[in-house]
Amino acid sequence: MNLPDSRDHRATTLWAGICCSGLPLAAVWQLEFDEGLRAVHERHRDRACIFQANPAARQAGLVPGQPLETALAIAPGLESRPRNRAMEHQVLEDMALAAYGHSHQVALAPPDTVILEVGGSRRLRGGINPLLDALSGELESRNLAVTAGTAPFPAAARLLARLGQHAPNRETLLERLAPLPLAILELEPSETRALAGCGLKTAGELFSLPAPERARRFGLRLNRYLEEIRGERATPLAGWHPPETFSLELELPMATDDARALGFALNRGLDTLGRWLRVRDQALNRLDVGLRREDGGTPATFQIGMARPGFDQEHLIELIRLRLNGLRLAAPIVSFRMSADTTGEYSPPQTDLWSGANRGDAWPALLDRLATRLGEDHILGLATQADHRPEKAWRWVRPGTSAPVAESAPRPNWLLPEPRPCQRENLRLEEGPERIESGWWDGRDCRRDYWIARDGDGRKLWVFREHKPRQGWFVHGLFG
Repeated sequence: MNLPDSRDHRATTLWAGICCSGLPLAAVWQLEFDEGLRAVHERHRDRACIFQANPAARQAGLVPGQPLETALAIAPGLESRPRNRAMEHQVLEDMALAAYGHSHQVALAPPDTVILEVGGSRRLRGGINPLLDALSGELESRNLAVTAGTAPFPAAARLLARLGQHAPNRETLLERLAPLPLAILELEPSETRALAGCGLKTAGELFSLPAPERARRFGLRLNRYLEEIRGERATPLAGWHPPETFSLELELPMATDDARALGFALNRGLDTLGRWLRVRDQALNRLDVGLRREDGGTPATFQIGMARPGFDQEHLIELIRLRLNGLRLAAPIVSFRMSADTTGEYSPPQTDLWSGANRGDAWPALLDRLATRLGEDHILGLATQADHRPEKAWRWVRPGTSAPVAESAPRPNWLLPEPRPCQRENLRLEEGPERIESGWWDGRDCRRDYWIARDGDGRKLWVFREHKPRQGWFVHGLFG
């Protein structure tokens, strides 16, 4: 696009509209990239009619409002799916999520447009043109054909987005609006008919009428709308923000139990998850996936745990494919749900000072693959827990889990599986005693005096004299 950037960075605001006029079609065909005769239909007076068709189908003679059976007669190779308004809203929110990466002021403008304030981001992104090019390219990579428009007012930006026009200031905006046919304006059908009945054809002719005259003849709503697009009245906006937790449900093009097809669809979900994590500045801890069956049976579910919080899409899709290959699906899958309820603050990985390579990812990646293949319950690590008894001061945890160590007294590198009896006369006591008396609450109470000692060979040992429940001296650990 070729938008003349204003050199005056003191300008207050500039709004951009991103319009996906083919959103109903894209919503139900978003997992299909190959070309074909495709359409989306909805019921009108108990009859399925074409609502939107792709360019190939339009070239074949399909038009909106055409009965589906007529369209199939004209183009036997046509593939049409019912319109899905819930999926349309989801795609619109996906557009808003992409826009949020470029501006902190984003609003939905249903049914097919997102608006965002870009004046404050012009320096950050190197200008308005690079910002809009990056955003449009990001959406087009997801099979969403979009047009962008800019204006100093939100309502006008929404209008110009449909036309792909730009107005960096109010004077240019009024020039752009004047020649527009009334059919371009977002008017009610009754308003359009009333205006046409009065011989009005362009927005400029409508603007030339005195406001009281317009209100008397066509109602207050029309006046309010015209004032919003001209900047004479503030546009009411409900700001959009990314949700606190991530959840995405996506219908598959057709029911399938093929692991490769499911992996491709889930990878598309990871695209959206990655954007959500970036704008929220979060790192993924665990991913939950549910696969809805065609027969309505219990969904197949699985989890992907991360040994180190973060987001590596290639690594995640590898783990997902490992899980899919191990699943026995009782029926074909028609949709999936992906959620990330557990996330944490993103911490960039540490890299080597000289080479810049990140050498710390191999171990967490290996743990993730092992946990995916064997099950998370079979991959465990150790962490400390608060207990004065050495044999009770640890627990099994997920690898990577850590806990603070409150104990400040010296402890050996190795504990014996069980304390071994020893002879006091063969030891030279060096440090101690340290009294440990604990465990009365769980029936395994003990009373011991611990020492650091050396045996006849000079080895450094951790020994104790036990008073309860038995008597005597014992070796409990060895210092390295």
